[in-house]
This record gives sequence, structure tokens and C-alpha cells, in this order.
Amino acid sequence: MLKLFSFITAFILLLLSSADAIVRTNDLSTSEVQDWAEITTARLVACYYDNSTGLFTNELKWQSGSTLETLANFVSLADSPQRYIFSETFKKTDPFIGGNCFDDYLWWALAWIQVYKVDPHIEYLQRAALIHDFVSDRAWISTTCNGGLQVCPTNTYKNAITNELFLLSSMRLHPYTKLLEKPPTYYLERALKEWKWLEKSGMINNEYLINEGLRSCVNDNRTTWTHNQGVILSGLALLYSVTHNSTLIDIAQKIADATIRHLTYPNGILKEACEPKCDTNHRSFKGIFARNLGYLIPYLTDATHIKKYTLFLRLNSVSSWTTSRCEMDGLFNIFWDSQLPDACDAPRDTATTSSVLDLFISTAKTSQTTRKTAKWMVIGLGNCMDDNNASMPNFYQNAISEDLCRQTADEDKGAVAYDYQISCTGYGFCRIRTLSSESHTPPGFEYQDDVARRVTTTNKVTIASCYVKII
Repeated sequence: MLKLFSFITAFILLLLSSADAIVRTNDLSTSEVQDWAEITTARLVACYYDNSTGLFTNELKWQSGSTLETLANFVSLADSPQRYIFSETFKKTDPFIGGNCFDDYLWWALAWIQVYKVDPHIEYLQRAALIHDFVSDRAWISTTCNGGLQVCPTNTYKNAITNELFLLSSMRLHPYTKLLEKPPTYYLERALKEWKWLEKSGMINNEYLINEGLRSCVNDNRTTWTHNQGVILSGLALLYSVTHNSTLIDIAQKIADATIRHLTYPNGILKEACEPKCDTNHRSFKGIFARNLGYLIPYLTDATHIKKYTLFLRLNSVSSWTTSRCEMDGLFNIFWDSQLPDACDAPRDTATTSSVLDLFISTAKTSQTTRKTAKWMVIGLGNCMDDNNASMPNFYQNAISEDLCRQTADEDKGAVAYDYQISCTGYGFCRIRTLSSESHTPPGFEYQDDVARRVTTTNKVTIASCYVKII
């Protein structure tokens, strides 16, 4: 695991105050975190996206909707050839693929709105609106607890996440009322009604943490899952952006502060209450919190809170990359501060990995640091080629980690590009396209001569990605 630390330019110092963990880091490059996100995205799509179903394997159907939103956010950060899955998923799934409950549907509604933002085809937005109205018409029950959405058509339990998701989806759809041929305040009225009920429901406890739901119309005092503390943050931020009611931001900050204070390990790393034995549902929750904390930050004006949240995200990103990533398969386990000798010893799947990807994306988007002068940019799926479908001379090695492949390319002064062919069950194949001579072959690599002198395209092999160096 020690060689992972060669990627880290940040040194983390954690000090504890009387109330909160105060995180201090030196500069963590935006492009470094983005590199981590690119590598993780390529792994998820190449190894775990099922083109026949439009879903991700090794996670639940609602989680595939959540992961779709994660990938849309990555495309907004760094345009990627992985965007092809948007149209594929749309064609292969129906609006209610998520499961049997209203919250299952709403995860997909949120995803399609985010997809529309980066790939503006109206059918994505229309599907989100269809899901939203379906839930609005069927889930709001005024005869119990004075309103609120129940969790399933056959389950009258009123829980936090269903109502938070409805608030957020209403506010995300609000800017598109004209495009969707709705009255100007159609979605805003639903959001305001939802928040008025949710705020008074009692689910937000005295510590400003949100419990799971209501029993007999009072707070059930069940687990304060991290995703319940997350979705509300962006819902309140968007509602504030329209109403300019600063109380909404105050409440969001109190919930975020309470999460960092109470739902972390002593070193400031986010934890789920069920760790170490979390079921499949729970494995996505921490990433959902990180995603929505990232959504909240741009709406804040208080410099202290902005710094606190961005440093929290950076700390968790560095810890996850260096301790919870299994180098053998590139997947992350549920612990963002793994104390295991080998991260591969803990269970990991699509849900735990997309959760960490959420964290990386939020960290990269909210970082105030400057990009590196040299940056690897993915130009497409496949091996690196020129316009004549010819290859450059290259250094190559089989059974090597993605990390070491990129690091070796960084160190080769003649490197023009590199491609990494993923092996979903172990180390993959690395080629560094180079202008360096054979005498500069890195240890462990072999040299192959060829005719091309540049890289302009790829051969479209789906299990490989080509990265070119930008100076």
C-alpha cells in the first residue's frame, strides 16, 4: 500500500477542537483528485455496466439510478466517452425501473435531470417530470400526520428520504417549467409544501440530525443515516436560491455541521452507523452525503463553513484513495479510513465504489487549488492510435496497476500518451506511448518500436482508455 502514497501531494494534519474536527491540509491538486475520479469512472463503466440491461451489476436498481447521477456529475467535471451510457440506459430502462417504492423512483428522477444538464435531450427531462408527477399524485397522504409522502404504495410509513428526494426533485425541475409546459410555480409550490411539512414533522432532532422517519406521527428515533443528512442539503440550497430565505441555508449548515460532528470517526472520516456490517442499501449512503455537500457549497457565503466543508471532503478523499482502494481490482471498500493491512480484504462492490467516486467528484468541483501544468486527458475508449490507425513506440507491461501505469508515464519525459487496458479481476495492461528511446525503458517494462509519432484517436476497444498529455 505504501506506493499509493506517491500519488499524494497533500499532507493531512487533523486537530480536534472542543466541538468539531478541524482539518488542515496543504495543497491537494484539483487535477490529482480528478485523475482518481477518471480512473474510478473507467473501472465502473468497463467492468460493471451491463449494456444489455442499462443497469450496473452488484448493486440494487435504485442504486443504479444514483450511480447514473454520479456519472453525469463526472461528465460535467471532465467530458468523458463514458457519456455513451446515458442514451443506452434510457433505451434499456423504463421510468419505474428503480424498484417498488416511491423513493426508488425518485433516485432515477434526480439522475435524469442531471443527465439532461450535460446531455440536453428533452426526453431525459420529460422522464424525470413523469416520475415526479407519478409520485406527487400517489404518495402524498393528507389523512395521516397532516401530510407528507409515504414510502411505498403498500407501505404507509413516512420516512425522511422519500420526502427529501421529492423536495429536491421539485426544485431541480423548477427551472424547466416552461420547457415542460407547466405553470411557472408548479414545482416550486410542491417544494414549499413539502418543506413546510418536513420541517414541522419532527424528523429533524434536537442535534440537527435527521432520523429515519415517523411512527405514530412522531420521530421514530431510528438511525441517522448519512444519506438522510445529505439529500436535504441540496434541496434546501435550491429552495434558498429561489426564495432568498437565509434560514434555509442556516438549517442546511447546522445539519452538515452535526453530521461532521457526530457521524465521523475521531480522525474526521465519515462513517456509517452500520460499519463494518452494512447491507447493500447502506453502501451508497456516504457518497450521497458527499455529493450533496458538494452541491451545497456553491450557495454558501460564510468563508468559515466553505473552508470547513471543502477540507472535510479533501481529507476523506485522500484517506479513501490511500487506504480503502484495492489495487488488484480498483474497487473501494466501505471504509473511508480502512485499518486493514490490505484494502482487498474487505468486501467491495459497485455501490461502495460509486460512493467514493461521489466523494472525489465533490472534492474536485469544490477545490480552490490550481491545476497542474501537465494534465492527462482521456480522449476516448480504446488504445491510443494516430489518424492512420498506427501505434507509437511504447513501453509496455502486463499485470500492473492503473496507479503505477500513470505514475510511470508521469516520470517518462518522452511520454505523449498512455493507455490502460482494464482487467476487471486483477491488474491490467499498460502501454506508454513515448518519444523516448529504448535505452530509457523503465524497470519492469519492455520496449516495442512502431511508426506513429503522435496520438490523435483510439481504436475503440471498450475495456481500455487512452490518455494524452496536455502541457
